[in-house]
Amino acid sequence: MKKLINVLALLLLAGLLFSNWYRGRKIDELAAQTGTLSDSQAALVVVKDNKLTATVRQADGSVKTEVKYLPPEGRAEVVQPTDGATEISVKRAGFTFRPAVQGLLGEELKAGLGARLVYFDRYGAGVGLDTDLEGYLFVDRRLDDLTGLLKNTTVGLYGGRSRIGLLFGVYF
Repeated sequence: MKKLINVLALLLLAGLLFSNWYRGRKIDELAAQTGTLSDSQAALVVVKDNKLTATVRQADGSVKTEVKYLPPEGRAEVVQPTDGATEISVKRAGFTFRPAVQGLLGEELKAGLGARLVYFDRYGAGVGLDTDLEGYLFVDRRLDDLTGLLKNTTVGLYGGRSRIGLLFGVYF
């Protein structure tokens, strides 16, 4: 059973890394498309489904479109200096406190309460307490870019006290 869990964990990790690479390519393709702005606009920012699409007028008058992932924990700022181009700043990493209910699949199936403490893009790490009142550490990845239905859900790996397993969490 432990070998099966380890193989599933490696497959999950490989699948998530591939998904990240593939989604990054799609975002780069979207960003390569040029947007349009009226003559009076310096920037147009649209946030939908944790994806920030910014169309910005450059100093030379050209228009550039950027597409970036905006984590629910992060924020975006539009900086428009008096001289120069408008810039979009996205906070994609930092500290947070996001409580979650988690399902833990290891030697046996357990439930847990956890909290994401740090994040980087779609990835995060935190601590939790399972139904046997044993602590664990975890790393997870948000699924919001893979499916439109699972906005607050994550999958990941957890471990603690010589145990390791798969994790499925729902943040509230």
